[in-house]
Amino acid sequence: MTPGLTPAQATHERSPSELKPHPEAGRVPAMPAAEYAAFRADIEQRGLQVPLEITKSGIVLDGRQRLRVALELGLEQVQVRIVAPADELDHMLRAAILRRQLTASQKAALVLELELERYEQLRGEAADRQRANLKQSAEVARLPPRGKTRDLAAGWAGVGARTLQDAATVREHDPQLFEQVKEGELGAADAARRVRRALRDQALSAPRPLPLGPFELIYADPPWQLGGAHSDRAPENHYPTQPLAEIEGLAVPAADDAILFLWAVSSLLPEALAVMEAWGFDYRTSLVWVKDKIGLGAWVRHRHELLLVGRKGSFPAPDPAERPDSVIEAARGRHSQKPACVYELLERMYPQASKLELFARTSRPGWSAWGNQLPGSTADEGTEGR
Repeated sequence: MTPGLTPAQATHERSPSELKPHPEAGRVPAMPAAEYAAFRADIEQRGLQVPLEITKSGIVLDGRQRLRVALELGLEQVQVRIVAPADELDHMLRAAILRRQLTASQKAALVLELELERYEQLRGEAADRQRANLKQSAEVARLPPRGKTRDLAAGWAGVGARTLQDAATVREHDPQLFEQVKEGELGAADAARRVRRALRDQALSAPRPLPLGPFELIYADPPWQLGGAHSDRAPENHYPTQPLAEIEGLAVPAADDAILFLWAVSSLLPEALAVMEAWGFDYRTSLVWVKDKIGLGAWVRHRHELLLVGRKGSFPAPDPAERPDSVIEAARGRHSQKPACVYELLERMYPQASKLELFARTSRPGWSAWGNQLPGSTADEGTEGR
């Protein structure tokens, strides 16, 4: 025994073969392969620098990876310290959170499991006592509100309350994704975005058929997929998107002679032209919307969007007096929202044409509309798309 230490604080030597991981050790994420290789090489060179913490019966509470290395290297003896915590799982998880090089998301996931299990246990015990009519007021009062529990847990784990809440959202709705957060494969914020998006999409109404038509003027703003669907700036965070093949396959109820006004993302201009062709229209020209604020972009920072014009059959050009300026200058609205003045522009160009807006967000007098972001629905509205 080391002089001046109590038996509980003293270190001893034990054979690694006598020690066993805790039955719940799998709840602590394993080291990534590269990190473990460096860890093993350091122990091989310098030996174990930190004793393993074990129970009296040889169950390892802190040092599972050190035990693994010792067994792999064939070490005959390792330094151990016997501990007897009131809650072994609590001790093990706290040691992992405070000592291991875990990400903030991993720490949040671990502390969430630890604290919420304790919280739910206390709630259950208090409810049982309340039902038994034993000290119900005093017992329930001692339980901290869940929000306060999470704030306290986030504080001692060194993570933000938002990160802890994101981890809680994932744990509640997608246990498989939660395991990826624990293993460090996915951040809590990213995982929570995926969960919220899935819940939103599940809440969408079942698709309705397209209006029968036929319509002479089609106005469309398809829900393009831009790639990077899990980015915090992806359109999928705002509305469901569709693969190109689904957009191309839409049975647009256009008249034999019709005009199409199709919003195109600059980076997907070839795809937009392919959609126009699939819907039976030939490209004619374009308008450009110039915005009041600059946006993002991989090659250039975009401040414009294109409104492509296509024709089907022998649909005529507008009267000369109603041919608009090809530049639309209007302020940006919410994500992907197009300027309201475009409706007026199209109505001036073709006042008598029957009109259908695809992927609509609002209803407008004189127009038929189809889209899942419409406020309410009518017999000729559908919900596929945006």
